[in-house]
Amino acid sequence: MTTVFIHGLGLIGGSLIRAIRVSHPQDQIIASDPNQAALDYALQVGLVDEATTGLAGAQRADFIILAGPVLAICQDLADLARMELKEGVVVTDVGSTKQAVLKAAQPLVDAGVAFVGGHPMAGSHKSGVQASRRDLVENAFYFLVPTGPVDHRASLKDLLSGTGAKWLTVTAEEHDYLVAQVSHLPHVIATALVNQTATAFAGQPLGERVAAGGFKSVTRIVASDPTMWAAIMATNRDLISQQLASYLREVKSKMLV
Repeated sequence: MTTVFIHGLGLIGGSLIRAIRVSHPQDQIIASDPNQAALDYALQVGLVDEATTGLAGAQRADFIILAGPVLAICQDLADLARMELKEGVVVTDVGSTKQAVLKAAQPLVDAGVAFVGGHPMAGSHKSGVQASRRDLVENAFYFLVPTGPVDHRASLKDLLSGTGAKWLTVTAEEHDYLVAQVSHLPHVIATALVNQTATAFAGQPLGERVAAGGFKSVTRIVASDPTMWAAIMATNRDLISQQLASYLREVKSKMLV
């Protein structure tokens, strides 16, 4: 029997578990999360077979999925490097930045543990395991960043075949550059727009009432998990800053036309 350990029962972690349940219903799934309510829910609805805290249970796993915020993933990798893991285990993550994660994973790789960086390009303005769904990643790109002398992408793709994702192999540098432009920068812009609008409409409650579909569509992503986004900004700061500066130059150039 294959045992999967997943640390982080949020939207992405829960959605991956649902997909694994479809493609590999016989697998045993152990989940860990600091939120006891999330663990209770996952047990009650049969998403997981066992609930634990921290990295307890990772030693028994054939696959370890780290599904917390990026900074938490980096700490998990450091902790795993000091643990006695099962021979042949494959470790992966779902972090939204990859250079910081791969740097944190290097001691694990040096110890001979298989690590494949991962990032499903899917999400929602909703968060938490209760919002998870099997088809969240369906037809979405799922980045993979292999490391080490042996390629373990095939076994990971098989485990996650139920997601229906479109796999895309890139380097960590390519990944961070791409997502800074198409994901991180839009979030910064949307957040700034919401804050600026709140200031502009201070004392004018009618403003929020008349905000139409266009404004809501542009700013919907601001409702995403703030802890996750704080970690993204901290670990991809330079690229986001460079692309924000480029965006502002573009806006200024159009205003001068």
